[in-house]
This record gives sequence, structure tokens and C-alpha cells, in this order.
Amino acid sequence: MTKYSTAKLLLLASVLLAAELTLLERWALKGARPEALLSLACFAALFARDASQGLVASWLIGLLKDAGSAGPLGLHALLFLGAGAVVLQIRQILFRESPLTQLAVTFFAACWVNLAAAIVVALSVGGIPIGVVVGKTLLSALLTAVVAIPMHLTLSQARWLVR
Repeated sequence: MTKYSTAKLLLLASVLLAAELTLLERWALKGARPEALLSLACFAALFARDASQGLVASWLIGLLKDAGSAGPLGLHALLFLGAGAVVLQIRQILFRESPLTQLAVTFFAACWVNLAAAIVVALSVGGIPIGVVVGKTLLSALLTAVVAIPMHLTLSQARWLVR
């Protein structure tokens, strides 16, 4: 998979946002849940035509996530942009087609995004126990990485979804 349409990816992101706010909300495990939009942003960064497409797609997917969340507008957009930038920097040394690579990239991106979001919440609202932050961050990252495998496989096999 070497290219995708950013517009189709954003349309798919809208569908995933609806799924995240309804279906995936029920899949919460001890307060942690999979982040389908983050998994899609990782896909966008891994398989972008060039860096600008990957950065724009990651940022717009994050902005869409912000539109559906109660947090400050732009937080997820910036965090997804940062995660996308890191993935774009290292993707040339990765075997992008490997499910294990996709799982690892998504896991580490989810750790970064969830930890950074927790720090912002802790600074703005008040202290969150470190055990809760670490536990939910790792569990959410694991759930997100598990969701990434079938999502990335589907997008790679059913290319009409994103081309």
C-alpha cells in the first residue's frame, strides 16, 4: 500500500468517530478504551505519499477527534500531529507492511498521546494518581494496538476504501 486519498481517509475517520462515540464506548476496560482514530492516524503516517500528506492527515484526524470530545479543541490535533511526525521520521527504517510493526507503532503512539493528554488534564483539572495514569495509558495503548491490526489489514486489502 503506497498511497491513499486524504479525503476518503477523513470520510472513514468520520465513520470511526461515530463508532468510537457509540460502539467502542462499550468496549471500555477499567476506564480504558481503544482509540480507532489514533490507529487511523498511524496508518496515515505509515502509508502517506509524502510527509506533508501524512502530517495533514494526522492533524485533521486529530481535529476530528477533538470535535467529538469534551477536551480542549486542538489538543488531539496537536498530539496526533506529533505522533504522525515521529512515525514519518522512522517509517523508512520500518517494514511497514508487517502487522507486528503496525502494532508496535500504534502502541507507542497511543502511549505518547494518552500520556500527554493525561498530563494536560492533570495540569488543568487537578492531580491524577500516577498509578491510574500509567495503568490507563498502557491498557488503552494495548487496546488501540489490537484494533490497529484488523483495521490496517482491512485498509491494505480493501484498497478502494482509501484510494
